[in-house]
Amino acid sequence: MSKSVPKLLQEANEIKKALEKIDDRLPDGLKAADMETRMGAVESVVDELDAVNAERTRLVDRKGEQVGHLSDHIVQVRSAVKGIFGADSAEYDMVGGTRTSERKRSRKRNLEPEGE
Repeated sequence: MSKSVPKLLQEANEIKKALEKIDDRLPDGLKAADMETRMGAVESVVDELDAVNAERTRLVDRKGEQVGHLSDHIVQVRSAVKGIFGADSAEYDMVGGTRTSERKRSRKRNLEPEGE
């Protein structure tokens, strides 16, 4: 289906108006009332989908807030453990901190070119 739903509904509404004028010459199942029923079914599903999408957006936003709170709490716990037990303690390592003794040491570079 290549048409968007609003365009399709607009087209169906225009056809329904035309069908109302020629209904008596069409077989059952192809009358304006049938078009109206099918349009209503699409509109109902679109409304339901809009509600579900709104709920999903609300839940995604709520998840983001809760993840932020959890992340902040982890930082607070690590900071407290680092302050109480020290940056090189086993306790700091247990809560996911990197102990000072385990950090890579930066290498000093010789800024003068060799051979001069």
